[in-house]
Order: sequence, then structure tokens, then C-alpha cells
Amino acid sequence: MTYIEFFDEVASKNISTCLTYVPDRVIYLGDDAKLINEHIANYQKVFKGRGLNIEFICKTVSRSKLDEAEECLTEIVKEYDDCVFDITGGEEILNLALGIVYAKNPDKNIRFHKFNLRNNVMYDCDKDGQTVYQDAPKLTVDENIKIYGGEIVYGNGKTERTYDWDLNEDFLKDIDLIWTICKCDARTWNAQTGIFNAMDEVGKVSKDGLTTVASRGALDYHLTLNKAKYKNSKGIIAYLLAHNLLTYFDDSDPSAIEISYKNKQVKKCLTKAGQALEMKVFVMAMNVLDKEGNPVYNDARNGVVIDWDGDLHDKETDNVVDTENEMDVLLMHGVVPVFISCKNGTVTPEELYKLNTVAERFGGEYSKKVLIATTVDGRGDSGAYFRQRAKDMNIKLIEKVHELDDLTLARRIKNLWNT
Repeated sequence: MTYIEFFDEVASKNISTCLTYVPDRVIYLGDDAKLINEHIANYQKVFKGRGLNIEFICKTVSRSKLDEAEECLTEIVKEYDDCVFDITGGEEILNLALGIVYAKNPDKNIRFHKFNLRNNVMYDCDKDGQTVYQDAPKLTVDENIKIYGGEIVYGNGKTERTYDWDLNEDFLKDIDLIWTICKCDARTWNAQTGIFNAMDEVGKVSKDGLTTVASRGALDYHLTLNKAKYKNSKGIIAYLLAHNLLTYFDDSDPSAIEISYKNKQVKKCLTKAGQALEMKVFVMAMNVLDKEGNPVYNDARNGVVIDWDGDLHDKETDNVVDTENEMDVLLMHGVVPVFISCKNGTVTPEELYKLNTVAERFGGEYSKKVLIATTVDGRGDSGAYFRQRAKDMNIKLIEKVHELDDLTLARRIKNLWNT
């Protein structure tokens, strides 16, 4: 079977048919061969990753010459039997040319359809009662980044890179415990986790990474440089110790402070201010179900570090700085990506621009953009300006998330792909 795609810069339009039913080959028609071939290279990575060997072909046609477009399509239907045209994207002149070729070749098995990628509906445009629709098209978070030419940068948990969490039952309970204490007073929580992180930066860390002893002098100096000062939130510390999230804490020695964590994953959640909210949203998104009892999101990732051009470099040896962005939570509903920024404190308008830029680059018109926060920037005119900017950018706001119960938050997360 041969698919003919009218090339579109929105990558998901170009591969949706391949995702529902795998063909022998795909021919992309457009006026920019260089751009098309760059996209083809991205698509090949995805399908080879699935163990599929699809032949991809690029053919150039003018966007203004109807005769040329008709001639190109005629050659294709003569060379290949069982042609299926996808008219989801591409130049309108190709649709006109297709209509002409279809009318002139009634003996050929020419089919054409259009996808509604938001609800996974394929429209039978030739009305022959048949489509190639087999399975709902789906992409993983990793695949979605790849089709737009990017690459996810993974790490081992020690660096600011995408981390594969072990979401075992015990850790899921820990996440709920951490969010429970965090949401009581986000400002104090942020300050306390900032101190935990500072201790790790200036202190001596054990081989297993779970115990840190920090000099008070070094810690105070570090905090001063960052316009902060040491403060022990006794309520938070007591809570963490009582629930075994911290296994030891002692700041009674005027010269040093010692702290021990339950495990490495808990430590990651306690040494980054916003991690508690990110994990709550991430885990909740993985577990929301639709009316049929199926997961709403077929894939989810937390802390996704995205390299923009997919060409990863070693900063030490290559002397090249990669363009990277981190997305707090990234979800996939079929081929619809949901980009979520989580802010467990005051958030400024700059965050809106960052979120909008990344989502447009790696999802185009199908991307959904969401900001989940405890507090937005200011009240009155300042807050009104922030909310209007979010609306103008089609960014969904979920404010005062710390005041929402689990059922309400789950319901809102469940519908993010369709907002």
C-alpha cells in the first residue's frame, strides 16, 4: 500500500496515517525538498524504533502550478497501485489536483481521507465506505519530540536531565505524603527544600548519596550569596522524620548540620522546591481514566529535558552548548501533546512565553499548553494582565492548585488534552 501525504510543517499531520495502519511506502509532496527530507529523517527514527521499515519518498511540486501538480499525481497513480491520499495537511492546490486526477482515472483504486487528530476520527472523503483506519494513532513523549527534530536528554538522577522514576507502590505513597506537607505552606516548603539543596552543594555527601554533613559556615556563606539565610522549619522537619522521608536530621551542632534521606528518589523530591507539585501532577495524569476505563494519556514524562536539534554534544569535549529546555510534565493523548509547567510559588509572565515557545516548537497547532501554579504574578491589574496574556497564548491556567482536593485536580488534568 502506498500513502501520499501532502506535506505539512506540523509533523503529526504527516504521519498520522502511518500510525494507524503501516504502509509499504509513503510519498511526501511539497515544494521544499530540503525541509521534507529533514522531516523524513525524523520519521525514520521513530518507525525504526518500532521495528518498522517503511520506504519514504520525497517529490517536489510547485505550490502555484496546477498543471505540474496534476502531472505529478498522475504519474504516482500510474506507478503505484492501491494509492491512499491523506489530505489532512499540505497546500490546497494539491487537493484541487487530486480531484482532477481522481475524476480522470475512474479505473484506478484511488482513495483519500482526512484525519481529525484531536478526536482520532478519519473521514472517508472518497465515500467508498473504506478507510485504512485500524488503530488509533499514538505517539510516546519521546517519539513526539523526535518527529519535530528534537531529542530527549536522559540522565542518571545526579544531573538536571530527564529521569526515569521508579513509581513503585511505596514511592507513590511518599509522593502523596510530600505533597500533603508541601501544599500546607508552599513558601516555607520552598525555603526548606532550598536549604536541603544548598547543604548538598556545600557539604560532604556519603557514597550512597543519602547522607550529607554540611559546615554551618560554608552553608551560611552559600545562602548569603543567594540572598537567603538558614532557617529550620521545625514542623516540616518533624513531619518528614515522622513519615520516614528523612531518616535523620540534626542541626544542634553549631558547626555542622547532618541530614539523611529515605532513598534517592525521595531525596530528589526534597531538594528541588517544585518537585512535589510536579510529581503530584505527573502521577495523577498517569492514572486518570476515560469513561471506558482506559488511560486518558498513553504516555507521560516528568522533567523532560529537550535538545532542540536532536544533535547531542558533550560540553566538555565538543565545546558546543546545546539549546535545551525543560518541561515539568509532558503528556500524550494519542498524538496530542500536553505541555505542563508546574510552579509551586509566584510565577511571572516570562514563564508563559517559555511554555508557549516550547509547545509551539514541539507540537504546533495541536499542542496543549497548561500552567499549574499555587500563585500567579500579583493581584489586581498585574494578575489581570497575566491571565489575559495566558488567554491570548491559549494557555490553560489552573491556579491555587494547593487548595484543590484530589478529585477536583484529577478531573481537571483528565480534560487538559481537550481544552
